[in-house]
Amino acid sequence: MEADARVRGSKLKVRFRGHLDLNESDVLRFYPQISGFLNEINAKGWSYRIYGVEGEALVEVDIENAKFKLHYYHPRVERFEEEGRYAIEAEIGPEEPNIIRILDVSGFKVSIGTKHAWCAASVDPMKGEITSISGVLGWFKREGEPSRLKEAREVYEVVKWLVKDKGLKFKDRYVEESYKELVDMFEGTYKFNVSLELTVENEDEVPSWDELCKDLMRFFKERGMLMKLKEGKPFGKRPIP
Repeated sequence: MEADARVRGSKLKVRFRGHLDLNESDVLRFYPQISGFLNEINAKGWSYRIYGVEGEALVEVDIENAKFKLHYYHPRVERFEEEGRYAIEAEIGPEEPNIIRILDVSGFKVSIGTKHAWCAASVDPMKGEITSISGVLGWFKREGEPSRLKEAREVYEVVKWLVKDKGLKFKDRYVEESYKELVDMFEGTYKFNVSLELTVENEDEVPSWDELCKDLMRFFKERGMLMKLKEGKPFGKRPIP
C-alpha cells in the first residue's frame, strides 16, 4: 500500500493506493462497460460477486484515537541498499476508515457462482482472463452436500461459456489444466499421450519453464487440442541442467 497524508485538527486525511472495500456501484462508475457481462451472468441464473478491488482513495482517520508504532527496517542486502528506513504503523481501531472520495479503480475480479458451486470460476474482465476454476472433484464431500458430479457439471457450464462465448483466455497453465479435466469428463473427447525429448541448441534462447509450457499450450490450443503436463518441472528456473 502506498500513501501520503495531510493533517487538519485531529483528522488525518490519507491518500492511499491498495486494496479497497467497495460495492458494485463504485466499481461500475469506473468500468460501466462490464454491466452487460454481469447482466448476462444473472440472465443465466447464476450469481456473481465483485472482489479483490485495487485502486486509490482518500480516507479520513481520527488520529486522537489512533495508536502509532515506529518501525526500523534494516537495509535489504538483495536490493543493495546502504541505509535502513523508518516506518510508522497506525492502529485506528475496529472501525473502517471513512472513504471521502474514490480516486481510481485499477483492477478487480468477478467470482461466478451457481446453485451448487458458490465460486465456480473467477475472472479478471479487464484482462479477459479466467483466473481460477473450482476444483470441486478434489474436495472432501460432507454429509448432506450435493453430488460432486452435479457441482462439477455446473462449473463446466460456466467455464465453457466463458471460453466459447465470451472468448476469455486462461491466466496460466494450471487454470487451463483444470478446464481440460472438465472437458475430458463431460465431452468424452479423444485423448492421447505424446512424449517429447528436447535438446538445447542455444542456451541463451531457452525460456523459463512456465513460458515454455505456456507456449506449448498455445501451440496445441490453436490446433484444437488441450494439453496437460504429467511430469513435474525440472530442477532450476529453466528446463536445462
